[in-house]
Amino acid sequence: MDPHYTKDSVLVVMHDPTLNRTSDGHGRIIDYTYEELKKVRLKDPMGNVTGYGISTLDEVLEWAKGKTILVVDMKEVSIEARVKKIQEHHVQNNAIVIAYSFDDAKRCYAMDKNIIMEVMMPDKQAVASFDSTGVPWENVVAFVTHTQPRDKAVFELIHKKGAMCIMGSSRSVDQDFAAGKIKGVDELEKQYHALISEGADIIEADMGIEAGAALEKIKPSKSSKSKYFKMM
Repeated sequence: MDPHYTKDSVLVVMHDPTLNRTSDGHGRIIDYTYEELKKVRLKDPMGNVTGYGISTLDEVLEWAKGKTILVVDMKEVSIEARVKKIQEHHVQNNAIVIAYSFDDAKRCYAMDKNIIMEVMMPDKQAVASFDSTGVPWENVVAFVTHTQPRDKAVFELIHKKGAMCIMGSSRSVDQDFAAGKIKGVDELEKQYHALISEGADIIEADMGIEAGAALEKIKPSKSSKSKYFKMM
């Protein structure tokens, strides 16, 4: 989830800082009050205007309770403001907050020792440096790369720390599929499966439905987490 401030300091969920690409609105979100943004309607992936409006971060966090886990990105919103929203809605079990620096991770942990953070861990040096922060690895999921890590041993190192690894597919598999470089569903599934084989535990995908369908086929037959592996 990508939060942005409105003119009157309401946090709304929108990927871009502007309205043009994904809605029938125009201009910057920060230049509109929330009341004004209520008139805006979102577009679907084909560019068609829908009947859906822009949600607030409050609404989305409340919706997530008991349903899913949200990753709350930064954009221009501080780690402190995002942590406070998670605390306000009591969704520590339903939200992961992205910390783009180790200092952010330390501040987050100081505010709430029950929040999980997505922290950038591109190489073994970053893993070693993180040890000095004092933040427990049980509070971390490690984002390793959008493409391929320079040293694949980083996956094993993070696993030994007790943390899970994330790989992004938006700049590799998803992009190649959209460009026609990956032909058909079978090849797409193989590409997603390869990310897991290389060491990823979580795939951060733009094509969440397609990635979910692919991973459904390789989920463990017996797992304590099987109730979370449902395709709705």
